[in-house]
Amino acid sequence: MPHVVGEIYVGQRVEIEEKLISDFVVPDEARSVSASIDRVSIPMEEPRARPRGRPAKNAPKNPITRQYRMAYCATMTLHDGDGRAIHTIRYSRMPQGDARGLADALGSDVLAILSKRPDLAVVRLADGAHDMWSLLESGIDDDSIGKECTSLIDLWHLVEKLSAAAKELYGADGREVTDRWRHKLARNCGAAAKILATLRADAGPEPRDDDDPVRAAISYLDNHADRMNYAAARKRGLPIGSGNVEATCKSLVQMRMKRAGSRWKEDSGNHVMQFRALALSDRWDGAMNMLFRSRCQEVRTIAA
Repeated sequence: MPHVVGEIYVGQRVEIEEKLISDFVVPDEARSVSASIDRVSIPMEEPRARPRGRPAKNAPKNPITRQYRMAYCATMTLHDGDGRAIHTIRYSRMPQGDARGLADALGSDVLAILSKRPDLAVVRLADGAHDMWSLLESGIDDDSIGKECTSLIDLWHLVEKLSAAAKELYGADGREVTDRWRHKLARNCGAAAKILATLRADAGPEPRDDDDPVRAAISYLDNHADRMNYAAARKRGLPIGSGNVEATCKSLVQMRMKRAGSRWKEDSGNHVMQFRALALSDRWDGAMNMLFRSRCQEVRTIAA
């Protein structure tokens, strides 16, 4: 039954989601809206090539294999004046799904929210993956939104990189150094550039291996320098972490779709993911009412 209903819903998903966001009431306390995209692995069932020669007596007719592929999750979150999350709408796509369409849907919903509340600030939040930023900026760019958006690397991904580098360089003092850097990043403009200069000076002139944590931290700071102005974002009351989309990867995908021995096909997995996204976004009742309203028929009693 879930897959029968899921097939019907997927066929009308675009129209239903447009109606849901059109009817959505933006909370009065909202001051900003953030958009994030991330990926999470999912076990997929895929056909496996038959071995050469005559098949064994009990060999399966249609051999399969279990492979992990990357599915996509996205979130649009409304925040209050202190950057705290008020409400999150969640989206998902299977590994072979339309990731660009996911980014476009996210951008369309941000536009719909701004049509109701043009005063809201817009924040793009993600980790350091370049392909995630390409998707995010393709769906939400300054021209399409009609205002300048703030782009931020998730602070905790950066702190994780810095922690490994500090441990490598300063040993037992690494934790204290990391805490000091985190404090500076959240409160001082230009802190990222100063930390980068410190890492370069303390790393020394000797070349380091590609997997060295100090080199990794330096590259991370170099590549994303324009997305690390956390102090300015905090001063405006904007969020500086992408925890909403990471929590969505766990609650929407991992808890349900990575159970022991599980594996999914593209269509059946998509039905489950779409329904979970609705339920976790508090949109289930509205979506189901619209889905089945068009399928109801009037029944009249005819006298004998």
